[in-house]
Amino acid sequence: MSASFDRFLNARHRQSRKASLGRAFTVSRQSWRLSDDPREIEPEVEILATKRSASEAADLAREAAWSFKRYGFHKPSGAWWGADAEMFHRFVVRPSGRATTGAALLAVAVAGVAAVALTQRKTGRRRRGD
Repeated sequence: MSASFDRFLNARHRQSRKASLGRAFTVSRQSWRLSDDPREIEPEVEILATKRSASEAADLAREAAWSFKRYGFHKPSGAWWGADAEMFHRFVVRPSGRATTGAALLAVAVAGVAAVALTQRKTGRRRRGD
């Protein structure tokens, strides 16, 4: 990969990386002109897909990058990229905001149930259906 693309890949226009469950991932394309400085210019953002599983979203991002003559995967940012003569595109897979909130509530509920079950087990208190 050309070192000149690092300025786009390392740009700080990222969404939350919180974990999600199920079909809750979004694929977006962030685009800059090759002459742009990504630290000063916000990317053009286009949502390519929503409500996808993590693997479906990753496949879609990879295939979108492969459609360009120059493409690759930037491991530190976890994003696929593609470039043509005028534009640089970064394909980002992230959990959607609503799904992240739902997953957090679910995680809190499961943790609460587990804590109650462990407390009852340690104290030896069990309810019997007599």
